Amino acid sequence: MRYHAGGAKLHCPCCQNDTFTKDYRQLNSRGATFFGLDWANRNATILVCERCSHIAWFMQEPSELRN
Repeated sequence: MRYHAGGAKLHCPCCQNDTFTKDYRQLNSRGATFFGLDWANRNATILVCERCSHIAWFMQEPSELRN
């Protein structure tokens, strides 16, 4: 899938590919983990390049680019 963020089409900075797989990861903090509150941590959106597997992290979810 192709994406855009901040008004710009996204390209992999390593191989210049423009197709990614989207997933989500939890942003753990020491304080929340110490108190057993990992569920309260924020999530980030990640895009994984389908060519070279470079991972890009986003705090605001990128939008799918429609043809």
